[in-house]
Amino acid sequence: MLLTHFKALRYVAVLMLCASFALNAHAQKPVGLIKELEKFHPERGSITINQDSDIANLLNTYYVQNASRPGMQGFRIRIYFDLGQYSRAESLEVMNTFMEEYPGITVYRTFQSPYYKVSVGDFRSRDEALKQLKRLSRKYPKAFIIGEWINFPPLD
Repeated sequence: MLLTHFKALRYVAVLMLCASFALNAHAQKPVGLIKELEKFHPERGSITINQDSDIANLLNTYYVQNASRPGMQGFRIRIYFDLGQYSRAESLEVMNTFMEEYPGITVYRTFQSPYYKVSVGDFRSRDEALKQLKRLSRKYPKAFIIGEWINFPPLD
């Protein structure tokens, strides 16, 4: 009998905990872009955004996730991609040679089993990457553009 009461109390405690999370989730107010847009500016006026609270909660979650992972979806140019006994040393050599010849372009060397990869650049658009690929095609004829999560490139 005591065990049954303990299970019932535990069940009620879990339900109360879930209910408090649900209430807190709906009580959140928009942050980030939505909040900034709704601010009153004397020279620009104000904007009112009417949206479901679930959308605001999803946007809040999106803001928090992006804040913990800085960068953006963009493009890089893969100049080396190989596996094998000597691929580690070759990728290091390709990376060092590229850094000497193109000092203004960032270089990324990664290992994703079993491949060693060397990618270059942080391009916001495919067009930017394509322009650079044309410049690199003589030295790296097998280079190709890839979509990746990139660091924020400097704004020109």
